[in-house]
Amino acid sequence: MVLADERRLKAAAVLPHEWVFGAFLVITGLRLLADSVTRDWAAVFFVCLAACICMVSWTERNPTEDRWRIRLAFYYVAMGICFFSMGTAVPLLGTARVDPLLLRWDRDLLGETPAVLWEPLLRPWLENVAMAGYLFFFYYLLAGPGHYCFRDVALFRKSIVGLFTIYGIALLSYTFLPAGGPHLFMTFHTALRGPLLLDSTLGLINRGSNTVDVFPSVHVAASLYLLLFDWKHWRQRFWWVLTPCCVLWMSTMYLRFHYFVDIVAGVVVALVGWWTAQRFGRDQRFEQPQYKVNA
Repeated sequence: MVLADERRLKAAAVLPHEWVFGAFLVITGLRLLADSVTRDWAAVFFVCLAACICMVSWTERNPTEDRWRIRLAFYYVAMGICFFSMGTAVPLLGTARVDPLLLRWDRDLLGETPAVLWEPLLRPWLENVAMAGYLFFFYYLLAGPGHYCFRDVALFRKSIVGLFTIYGIALLSYTFLPAGGPHLFMTFHTALRGPLLLDSTLGLINRGSNTVDVFPSVHVAASLYLLLFDWKHWRQRFWWVLTPCCVLWMSTMYLRFHYFVDIVAGVVVALVGWWTAQRFGRDQRFEQPQYKVNA
């Protein structure tokens, strides 16, 4: 009985998002390793996996607040490395892009994808507003959990559990269902144009994409999750960021980055991340912060 309890505690030392993100790294690494053309890219994902394991071991040996912060924040680094590597690695796997499938789903549901339906509504001033909302995502992705990082390590841990469960699922989906989005797959009659903000940032956003990151929309999934998290833990900020988040969600389709079904999938993944974080928070083993006070 004691041995069984020890094994459960050791398993509990690995947080839910670490299992999910780790599964993404293992599956993707093995798929790349199986092909001689992509074998070198497998090292990227296995090195990230090794670093994640080292972070767990390092923290468990001496669980101070700062070590917990570094361990949890490291997933931003791992996500960034994997995200940009996928731009080259995933196409080499030979998986066909699913843009035609996603577009067909949109047309079955709505008659046409919103990027086309909303084309008559394009206005330079509105495109600038939409881009401001789209860019808000990058602020919220960092500042959302960042608030908890410096004020409450236990809440920071809980927020990262849900957030990177979302990223683990989304990144794995991109390897099996790669798609570029309407702006890459479709031709439009009217070009996007917004003096100042959109014109100066759209090219940068397009170059920052790995061109396979469409289904699900992580912009929707992560921002909705962080919004739900603030509703529960910082209600005042929830009201501050609600409108920018709504603009963000609209902008993903208005600016032709996503299909409607990407948004639906993003909502589903956000709810999975929220459920994971809530279940983690209720777990008796994690009710008290598991760290030592720094000297």
